[in-house]
Amino acid sequence: MTQASKINARGQWLALNRIAYSYKVICFSLIGCLVLTLSILTYIATLPPVVIVDKGEGIERYTSTRKSAEIGKDEIKKFVRTFIKANYEWKKLNKKKMMNNIHPFVTDDFLNLIKKKTKKKSKPVPEYQQYVGNIKVSVTDKEVVSQFDRIIRLKGIPFISVTQISLQIIKDTPNKWNPLGLYVNGLIEHEVK
Repeated sequence: MTQASKINARGQWLALNRIAYSYKVICFSLIGCLVLTLSILTYIATLPPVVIVDKGEGIERYTSTRKSAEIGKDEIKKFVRTFIKANYEWKKLNKKKMMNNIHPFVTDDFLNLIKKKTKKKSKPVPEYQQYVGNIKVSVTDKEVVSQFDRIIRLKGIPFISVTQISLQIIKDTPNKWNPLGLYVNGLIEHEVK
């Protein structure tokens, strides 16, 4: 006879109840630890952030508050300058690299539209470099317009044209490459004469 068969039915029932009670105590203890951990994490997440500044003489720490900052005209101008440099400057024309450069600054629909247009224009072009300079950005409530010098260097000879673009900019989700969350959704370009 085995050990289990020597114990009567009442003893087996009591042993099973003790095991079930032990499981209940363990489960409730784990749930209590989980609730306590989540409460601590929630408290820590609501604490004001600490800003650390290294000024060369030493490190200074400041407490800050969490606020959503409004995007002003200066931030939009900086964003437009960054977009223009990413879109209009290259040492060697490489369409795939250009698309990667502007991807963080444009919407997916606009990027697909640019890809379709560049596939149609697949004529062979001589080697040239392109730079931009003298970027001026005008931001109003209705539109964002920029004017800049486009410098094309063909076989070492620079050709300069003044280009003006009107941008349609929308606000969307920020990411690490585009912390403001501004995206170009449309662009009209024309040369100034």
